[in-house]
Amino acid sequence: MGPPTLLQDRRAAGSLLVTGFAILVVAAVLYGDGAYPAGHAWQSNALTVGLVLTLLGLAAFEVVLAGSGDRLLARLGTIAYLVGVVLWIVDDALDLAGGQFISELERDYVVLACLAIAAFGGAILRTRILPRWVGGMAVVWAVVWAVLYLERIGKAPLGPNLIPAIFGLELFIHRPVRQTPASQA
Repeated sequence: MGPPTLLQDRRAAGSLLVTGFAILVVAAVLYGDGAYPAGHAWQSNALTVGLVLTLLGLAAFEVVLAGSGDRLLARLGTIAYLVGVVLWIVDDALDLAGGQFISELERDYVVLACLAIAAFGGAILRTRILPRWVGGMAVVWAVVWAVLYLERIGKAPLGPNLIPAIFGLELFIHRPVRQTPASQA
C-alpha cells in the first residue's frame, strides 16, 4: 500500500469525524436548549448517528495510525470510545422508553470518551502523523475535560467530541510526508 491508499484512509477518517461532529452540533443546537436529556426522539437519533459516525471515524483513524507504527494506543482508544457510546445509547434508550435517566452512564461515557481522546493524542505524539500540537492538545483537553465534568464544573457531556473533529480537519489539512526509498529501509 502506497501513499494514495494512506491519503484515501486519511480522507475517509477525516470525513467521518467531521460529519459526526457536525451532526452532534446540529442535534445540540436544534433540540439541546441547554438541557440533556431533552426527551426528543429526533435529538436522540441524531446524537446516536453523530456518536456512531465519530466511532467509525476513530476506527478509520486507528487504521491510519497503525500504518504509521501505533499498535496499541489508538486501538485502546477505539475500544474505550465504543464502550462509552454503547453506555450512552443504553442510557438514552432507557430515558426515551420512560425509564429513569441514569447520570452514572453519562458520566461513564464522558470518562471513556476522554480516555479515548487521550489515547489517540498519545498515538499522534508517538507517530507524528499529525502535528504534535494536536496530540498534546488532545491529551490536555481529555484530562481537563474529565476533571471538569467529574467535578460537575463542565456540564456538556459531548465536550470531548470537539477533539475528534479537530483530528478530522487535520487529516484533511496536514499532508503526510512522503518517504524516500532510503527512509523506508
